[in-house]
Amino acid sequence: MFESLSDRLGAALKKLTGRGVLRPEDVEAALKEVRMALLEADVNYKVVKEFGEKIRARVTGAEVSQSLTPAQQVVKVVHEELVDLLGANSDGLHYSPEPPTVLMLVGLQGSGKTTTSVKLALLGRRDGRRPMVVALDLRRPAAVQQLRTLAEREGVDFHSGSGPVEEIAREALAAASAAGDDLVILDTAGRLHADAELMDELRRLRAAIPVSEALLVADAMTGQEAVNVGRAFHDAVDVSGVILTKLDGDARGGAALSLRYATGQQVRFAGVGEKPADLEVFHADRMASRILGMGDMLSLIEKAGRAVDPEAAKQVERNLRSGHLTFDDFLLQIRQLKSMGSVASVIDMMPGAGQLKGQMGEADPELQVRKMEAIILSMTARERAHPDVIDGSRRRRIASGSGVQVADVNRLLKAREQMQQLVKQFATPKGRARGGLGAFGRLLGG
Repeated sequence: MFESLSDRLGAALKKLTGRGVLRPEDVEAALKEVRMALLEADVNYKVVKEFGEKIRARVTGAEVSQSLTPAQQVVKVVHEELVDLLGANSDGLHYSPEPPTVLMLVGLQGSGKTTTSVKLALLGRRDGRRPMVVALDLRRPAAVQQLRTLAEREGVDFHSGSGPVEEIAREALAAASAAGDDLVILDTAGRLHADAELMDELRRLRAAIPVSEALLVADAMTGQEAVNVGRAFHDAVDVSGVILTKLDGDARGGAALSLRYATGQQVRFAGVGEKPADLEVFHADRMASRILGMGDMLSLIEKAGRAVDPEAAKQVERNLRSGHLTFDDFLLQIRQLKSMGSVASVIDMMPGAGQLKGQMGEADPELQVRKMEAIILSMTARERAHPDVIDGSRRRRIASGSGVQVADVNRLLKAREQMQQLVKQFATPKGRARGGLGAFGRLLGG
């Protein structure tokens, strides 16, 4: 996520290292590169201009804090301005005081409304709500079936029908009331372009039922074009927030950094993968930290808290500290990692994510995790409990059984040994900084 932008900003700010005073020429040189990084990231040029002016006003001639280097001070200012640019948002779902809460999702065809409907339903369920999803994209029968399939898979109530969309929506509200559902999510139709017919349908729907919020679902990969899309839908249905999808594949960040400035709409949620759990509240301060390569440990801890069995985790920790990490423990860790969402999205939250991805090279983290799981499942119970018995012939058998190379088995065995060694290093900052990232990168195939 935002890899290109993060790399460019990091390189620009790094050039200030070693300065005792922030001279105007130092600031101008850094700002020039920051502006180029943002423009190459497809950020709206008006946003880039105002962003640069704000940073210049705050740092030119500023005295460096005793506790911060000049580079750190500029990073602090850039971080604060990024938070402001992104909207300073930390809101989740807004629930109506009188149920049901009705969310109307709008957006272009292919933006991800249907999958996002179910992701929002699961987020609402975590908040203690009973969700229902409603299929209103009648021009694409496949969309109705897709929503039905996803809802059934996740155990979410589903409603569809025929006729005018406003009538189907009224029927859905009645069905939700009868079923005790207090969160209704409307998956509306989309088009390749925001045409008059679509906007008229959305206006009729909004006027016919008590919509709590209209949320625009926008593809982050569209860059600045998301701004024009946002304006069109906002003018039609008074959009109250944005959900950016496919943010995990967006190396630039143009849409995320332009939308609020250009439309006044906050980005409320971010889609960071294809799995049902891959929808996050878009915390502006945490996203700014990711952009600057600082990671997002708060979100990572929250994800782990929802996905990880604390008792199982304690047992793994006890085994690790005793110097006997089994592959059963390793398998448990892998499955808990997978339950937290896409592996790529988890890596993005780690401090130094760019460095870690560099160590991994072209390796696909999802594929590497599946490969590790296959290797462990090809071991016997004794081999998983006592990895030291795995000699050359056993390694060849395990590789053959899991469809990988012997080198892959060797890498996994080495990673287990490194994890045990890292426990001793965690007592020092140097160990935390170097050991964890390096071992994890090598583990995923770097």
